[in-house]
Amino acid sequence: MGILNRSLLFVYTLFFGVLCAGIVALCLHIVPERVVLNEYDYLANQWQTGAVAGVFLLVSVHLLLCSLSGSRSKEINAKELLVVQGATGQVNVSLAAIRDMAERLSASVHGVRMAKAKALVERRKDEGDFLKLDIRLEIGQERGIAAISDDVRTQVGRYVTQAAGIDNVELAVSVQGIASGVAVKKRRIR
Repeated sequence: MGILNRSLLFVYTLFFGVLCAGIVALCLHIVPERVVLNEYDYLANQWQTGAVAGVFLLVSVHLLLCSLSGSRSKEINAKELLVVQGATGQVNVSLAAIRDMAERLSASVHGVRMAKAKALVERRKDEGDFLKLDIRLEIGQERGIAAISDDVRTQVGRYVTQAAGIDNVELAVSVQGIASGVAVKKRRIR
């Protein structure tokens, strides 16, 4: 749901919440009946009442159609794509693919227990698209932090520049946790 629909839903819900509170006040006789009838007569003779009711009717129909519309195909928007110049033209690379690749390569380095990556594309007018990779690691105690970080930086950097063909990349590696004990990797039976 987009920001416009969320805003409409907020105003719509707030209005009907206040309306329901007023109805509860009427049922509990908190507001005298003569005051309610006087306000009703005044509102019924104003053109603004009809205009506000029409706007709320349109908002109701819009929100109803939004709720009944089928799920749209999940297309990747422009912020989630990185444009790479190939030999025969431009290629769009998904940030999810780069993120998954960085996590797999990082996890394959000896000493890394778990890797999470975040990828962000920065649009620069002079240089074109600029990729920022932030890799967060949980490592074991069998190797030094600097050696593991250098290996991760080398592996991911080599893949990004050679295989993916992305020259403009900023790679940040941070250690978020150090696990104790010996890691036992189980092999999967296929």
